[in-house]
Amino acid sequence: MRPMFRHFFVFSLAAAASLASCSKSTKQEAPARDSLGFHTTSSAYVREDKGSWTYVTENGSFHYKEVLGDKGTYEAALLLEEKYHNENTPVIEGMRGDATVTAWTMTNPRDRELRWTAREKANEGEVRDLFFRFTAWGCCDSPNTYTYDNLLSGKKMYVTNSDLLEVRGKGEGPLSARFVGFGYDVVNNHGHDPVLQYGTYKDISQKISIHSGKDYYELPDMLGDANGKSEKYHLDLTNSPFTFVIVMRYSAKVEIRIPVEDDEIRLEKAVLPAGYSLRPEN
Repeated sequence: MRPMFRHFFVFSLAAAASLASCSKSTKQEAPARDSLGFHTTSSAYVREDKGSWTYVTENGSFHYKEVLGDKGTYEAALLLEEKYHNENTPVIEGMRGDATVTAWTMTNPRDRELRWTAREKANEGEVRDLFFRFTAWGCCDSPNTYTYDNLLSGKKMYVTNSDLLEVRGKGEGPLSARFVGFGYDVVNNHGHDPVLQYGTYKDISQKISIHSGKDYYELPDMLGDANGKSEKYHLDLTNSPFTFVIVMRYSAKVEIRIPVEDDEIRLEKAVLPAGYSLRPEN
C-alpha cells in the first residue's frame, strides 16, 4: 500500500470538522428517517488539487440531551445532529473545518420538531453543560478558539481560547450561575484585541476589550478570586452576592485585577499594569 494511502486511512478515522456563524432555520428538512429512527452519513475521500492531495472527512452523528431550563427542571429533550467537514492538505498548515449542528425537540418518542441550527468555522464540538461548544483547532502558534452556543436556543454566546469560569451564586437552577470567558476570536476576528465576557447562560451582560500590546499567542491565565481563594474553573459564592475579582495573570509580576461587585464589572476600580487598558464593548 502506498504511504500516502496509509496516511489517508489513519486520517479518515479522526473526528471531523466545522465552521461559520450561528443561525436559526425553520425550513430545514428533518434527517432521513425510517422505522428504526433517524439516519445521517459519514464519508472520507481524497481530492487531488494542483499536484497535491487533500484529505477530506465528512462525519455525521446524533446525540440525545435533556436540557435544564431557568427553574432547574428539565425543559426539553433534544436530538442533536452534528455534521463536521474537515480538510487537510499536507502542504498547507492547519486543518480547515466546517461544523453544522441541528437541534430537534423530541415531542414524543417518535416525533421531532426543528428547534435551531448553528454553523461555525470549527473542527469538532460537544455538549458542555448548558452550552454546545464548537472547537476550531489552533494552528502553529494560534490557540484553539471555542464558541459556546446556548443549548436551548442556539444563540451564539461566549468566544474564548480556554474553558469558561463558572461562578455559582445563591439559588437553584441555571440562572444562579454566572460565566466569565476571555479570548481572541482567531477564526472570525483576527487582529483585534481579546474580549472579556461576563453573563449568564442566556445573555452576556458585559464585554470588555483588553489592550495589552501582547501577541495573540501570549494568553494570560484567567482566575476568579474571592474569600482568599483563586479558582480557574468553578468559583463558589453561594453564601455571598456576585462580588469577586477577575484576575488576568500574564506572568508572576504582571496581572490585571477587575472587580465584580453585586453582579457588575466595575472598570473604574480595575488595577492595571502600565501599558494596559480596558474598553467597554457594550
